Amino acid sequence: MKESFLQGMTTKAKSQATHDLIDLITPYVVFEDVPARTQLHFSVNNVNMCYILRSGLVKMGRSTDDFVLSSIPTPNIIGITDRVPHESGLFLETLSDAQIATLTTERAHHIIGQNNAWELLVKHMTAVATNLFKKNVIMTAPSTYDVMKFQLVTLMREPADLRESISTAKYILERTRLSRSTVMKMLSQLKQGGYIEMEDGVLKAVHRLPDKY
Repeated sequence: MKESFLQGMTTKAKSQATHDLIDLITPYVVFEDVPARTQLHFSVNNVNMCYILRSGLVKMGRSTDDFVLSSIPTPNIIGITDRVPHESGLFLETLSDAQIATLTTERAHHIIGQNNAWELLVKHMTAVATNLFKKNVIMTAPSTYDVMKFQLVTLMREPADLRESISTAKYILERTRLSRSTVMKMLSQLKQGGYIEMEDGVLKAVHRLPDKY
């Protein structure tokens, strides 16, 4: 996998529509301070929920196997569609104190309809779909090493507060199906080769990674 392609895959699609959508809905909601390690579910009593994330570190996980699907950059809006199956087990979890507003997806759609802002919603969902496609491409990469490279570059681009609070191995293991022995072996060899720098298991730097392992 070429380095330029990898870098392209790790860049989240930017959407001005997402910011505009948040600005549109913000006057109708109240933001609350949410403590770290709080879980937020996409369905509460069979009602679809929408969350506007103003600040903080947030991840999306799956309760069925504790798999981490993604870190969620803020500001952001999650749950704006009603297409997340109730039985999926997906949830958001705050990794730090965060500011979040909560409303039902139905209410969010009502606000969008009142303001004739469906085009904003479509553009926002296009950016979401683009990011999901990129992640799927990487997670089905032809080799274990390609998956490792992607996770290392992604971790290095996470906010410093998150990167400093989690070991490199744990970050990768939570987000892949790789075995612990494989991850630890590759990290050790990449560190010995000078391709990455770690202190007490925390990733400090990623230099140019070799094309092949």
